[in-house]
Amino acid sequence: METLCEKIKASGGDLAAKTIELSPSLKEYESILVTFYQIIGDFLHSEQEELEHKFTSYAKLFAGRLISTPSSTDASLKSVSVVRKVLIDFLERHSADFPMSAIFEVLKKLDPLLQMMSASILTHYHENLLLAKFELDESNKDLQITLKELADLKKALNEATIFAITDKNDVITYVNDKFCAISKYDKEELIGQNHHLLNSSFHPTSFFEEILTTIKDGHVWKGEILNRAKDGSEYWVDTTIVPFLDDHGKTYQHISIQYDITDTKRTEDMLRKAEKLSMVGELAAGIAHEIRNPMTAIKGFVQLLDESFDGMKYADTILAEIERINFIVSEFMVFAKPHATYFSKCSLSEIVKSVIKLLEPEALLKNVVISLSIPSDEVSIFGESNQLKQVFLNMLKNAIESMSAGGNIYVSIEKNLKQIKVSIQDSGIGLSDEEIQKLGIPFYTTKSYGNGLGLMVSYKIVQNHGGQIEVTSTVNKGTCFTLLFPAKSDGE
Repeated sequence: METLCEKIKASGGDLAAKTIELSPSLKEYESILVTFYQIIGDFLHSEQEELEHKFTSYAKLFAGRLISTPSSTDASLKSVSVVRKVLIDFLERHSADFPMSAIFEVLKKLDPLLQMMSASILTHYHENLLLAKFELDESNKDLQITLKELADLKKALNEATIFAITDKNDVITYVNDKFCAISKYDKEELIGQNHHLLNSSFHPTSFFEEILTTIKDGHVWKGEILNRAKDGSEYWVDTTIVPFLDDHGKTYQHISIQYDITDTKRTEDMLRKAEKLSMVGELAAGIAHEIRNPMTAIKGFVQLLDESFDGMKYADTILAEIERINFIVSEFMVFAKPHATYFSKCSLSEIVKSVIKLLEPEALLKNVVISLSIPSDEVSIFGESNQLKQVFLNMLKNAIESMSAGGNIYVSIEKNLKQIKVSIQDSGIGLSDEEIQKLGIPFYTTKSYGNGLGLMVSYKIVQNHGGQIEVTSTVNKGTCFTLLFPAKSDGE
C-alpha cells in the first residue's frame, strides 16, 4: 500500500499532464494539479488528521480557482470525473506491479476523497451564487434564485452528473439526458414511472426499504446501486440522494446525483479474479509436488503385480483412479510457477476446426449439430496451440453436455485490427447470474460428475494469451462464451 501510494505521489507530474490532455481547460492549473496528486498519494497512505486537513484546504483552493470565471462553471464539476478517470487508468496500468490488496484499498479510499472535492466545488459555487446572484426579498425570508442562475446550475448538473428528481411517492418527475443515455429509456418513458423500472434484481428488497426510510427521515443516502437498462444491460452508479423537506419537516421530493462507476466495478472484479488465480497458482505448485511423486511410485508397483495374484482384479480400478488423480494434478499445473510456455504463430481457424472434428462423434451421439463460421482469410495469433486446443475442447464439451435433448452450437470467428473474437453459442439449459459470477472458481461446477477445473484452466490459459472471456446466458435458452484475443503481429 505504501509503495503504491508513493508511486502515485511520484507520478504527480505525469498524472497532471494526463488530466490536462483529457481536459485542456485545466492547463493553467498544472502546478496545482501536480501538488494535488502528491497530496492524494500522501493521504491514501497515512490518512492522518493533519493530511486530511491539508487535502481539504487544497481541494477548496482548487475548487475556488476552477469556478473563478463564469466560463469554467460547467467544467468545474467535470474535473472531478477527469481526476477519477486518470487515477483509475493509473491503477489499471500498474495492477501487475502491486499486491491486489493494496490496489483494492486505494480504490476503496479514492471515491470519498473525490466526493470531498465535489462537495468543495459545489460549496464554492453555491457561495458565489449567493454573493453574486441572490437577492434578499424584504417581504420573504427565503432566498430566491433567478432564472438565469437556475439555468446555469441545471446545466452544470446535467453536464457533470446523472440527475433525476422524484416526488414523495418515488415517482420520477424529471430526468436529464445523461440519465436517459445510461438507462436507454426516453424521457417520456421514465417520467411518471417508479424507480423500480430500473431494478436489476441484484439488491434485496430490504436494500431499497432502507433507502426510502433514510430519505423519509430527512437524511442524505449515499451508496452504490446496480441498475438494469431498457436493453437488458446492467450498470453501476455511485448515488447520492438528497431529500427536500417542507415546513413541517416532511419529505416532498428528493433528487439523485449519480456517477457511472461500471468500469470501476469491472476493474475491481478483474483484479479480484486475478488475485484468486494467483492463490491457486501457489496451491497448485504444492499439490503437484506432494501428490505426483507418491502417485508415480504407487502406479509402478501396481503394474508390477503378478496377474495371477488375486488382488490383480482390483489393479485396473486402482490404475484408473491414479490416472484420474494425475489428470487433476496436470490441470492444476497450468497454474504452477515457474511454468515454461513457448508461444509461436498458431492458426486459430485450424485449431477450432480440429477440435470440432474431434468432438463430432460425441455430438452426433447426443443429437447436437455444430456449425462453424470463419473468415476466408487465415486467422492466426501468437500463442501455444496445445493450450488453445484445450480451451476450445473444454468450451465445446461443456456446450454439448448442456443440451441433454440435443440442439445446436454456433461457433464463429471474427477479426478486426484490434482483436480476434471467438464466439461459442449453445441452445442449452443456460446459467443464472449467480452461476456466471462463480465461473472459473476452483472446484465449482454445475455438473454432477465434473471437478470444476476445466473452466478454471481455460480462464488462466486465455489470460496468459493476453485475452479475456465474456459470458452471457439466459436460463433455458442457452449460453454464449466469447473469447477475445488481441490481434498481434508475429513475435509481439
